[in-house]
Amino acid sequence: MAAHLSALVAIAGLPFGHVLGPLVVYLIKGHDSEFVSAHAKASLNYQITISIFGVIAVIVAICGWFWFAFTMADRSLPRDANGVPILVSWMAILIAVLLILLMSVVFIIMGTIAASEGRTYKYPFAITFLR
Repeated sequence: MAAHLSALVAIAGLPFGHVLGPLVVYLIKGHDSEFVSAHAKASLNYQITISIFGVIAVIVAICGWFWFAFTMADRSLPRDANGVPILVSWMAILIAVLLILLMSVVFIIMGTIAASEGRTYKYPFAITFLR
């Protein structure tokens, strides 16, 4: 359970805490039990996958924002309407990020419940880095 719940350390503001928490559990307790090792690896794989997707999403969002800003600067829109499309796009990005974070927390809770019941759990969308 600690391997899954330790991923929530990032919510407290610790940078990369979502990766460090499961890594610490894996390094300290992973060799004591195959069950703990499997859950720690699953949580760690998912958190690394989320980190990679997050970095890609930030790069795409920044590039998209600059592309959108430059294309809007070329158009002859009224002055009052220039900021509206950019604001709408930022709101859409913010809503998407919040939904992804909520979905991630739900997956972490599902993994925690599975661990507490003695079942294995496979995170959806997780790339397997550790086997």
